[in-house]
Amino acid sequence: MIVKFSKHGKGKASGVLNYLLKEKGSDGALVPRKHAKVLYGDPVLTEHLIDTTVHKSKYKSGYLSFSERADEISEDDKKRIMQEFEKVIFCGLEPDQYDILWVEHADKDIDPNNSVGRLELNFVIPCQELRTGKSFQPYYEPADQRRVNAWKNIINAEVKTIHGQPLSDPNDPARKRLTNPYSNTTPRPTPFDLKSYSKEDKDKDEEIIASPPDRKQLEEALKRRLNADWQSGVVMNRAMLLERLRFFGLQVSRGNSEKSISVTHDKLRDKNGRPMGIRLKGGMFERGFDGDDYEAHIKARMHKVYEHPISANQRGKQDREDLKKGLELKAIYHQERYADKPSIQQPKLEEIPISNALRLRF
Repeated sequence: MIVKFSKHGKGKASGVLNYLLKEKGSDGALVPRKHAKVLYGDPVLTEHLIDTTVHKSKYKSGYLSFSERADEISEDDKKRIMQEFEKVIFCGLEPDQYDILWVEHADKDIDPNNSVGRLELNFVIPCQELRTGKSFQPYYEPADQRRVNAWKNIINAEVKTIHGQPLSDPNDPARKRLTNPYSNTTPRPTPFDLKSYSKEDKDKDEEIIASPPDRKQLEEALKRRLNADWQSGVVMNRAMLLERLRFFGLQVSRGNSEKSISVTHDKLRDKNGRPMGIRLKGGMFERGFDGDDYEAHIKARMHKVYEHPISANQRGKQDREDLKKGLELKAIYHQERYADKPSIQQPKLEEIPISNALRLRF
């Protein structure tokens, strides 16, 4: 399971709610979205709170994305995950101080063998504390990322599927990918295989890279070519990767993050004539990229070390410490910021088992 927060949140509620709950029918009209259901909350109330707030940031949305299908995780575990996520985001607040809407999606990767797709637990949070009316920021990455990541790691280690298997761990070296080959709205593609990548495929991709029709096609062509270059030994570290991108006629943006690289192409511009940026994600685009780490035997060895009980226990201990400290600090901040009105006396954080947090909300 991974946690993702959207950058959107300044427009009307209809944008995010229509995406979560509706889709276009055969006649172009909006109809209820298949494989989508409200698990908790009231869409009408959430919409009202978002559209009537006076604050610049109207809402924060995002999702918990699972590799497992929606029917492989029990309803009790879905409830537990939602409750504990709320505890991590709203720590120090009472249930009447915030609103959240939960919507399940199960339409990703449906195929003839699986009528139910991967599980996504989508959330929408109005950016307003309900007692004082003050603005409320559910997630600010510099302050909240460590706490949320620690919680995510704990859930992935503790929650099991209905078959008794642990949830997929995105940090496992065995799951490292050179590139992020698909967007959240498309099915998972077949993994890249150099043997099936013909000369015609290569020539076509190079034509797209030279004269890109749009941003999406350029990104996909780039990733196929770079995967082929890695399998051929042409791109094996960051310096070689940057050289290859420039060879393809791309300009590499300055100040790239630790986890991605942004590029532009002279022939790909927006309606105002400005270069359109593309952010490339995946292990190949991380600052410390080493192509040898993605060889099958190396990944298998790293996976064996990663899953060893000693390593797992050390990671678990650190995650629990990070979560406990993070909850305490965020609770103090929330209680001080929204202390204009008295609230019910709360027990100390250490007295609240995280697995039981916010149980009354469900």
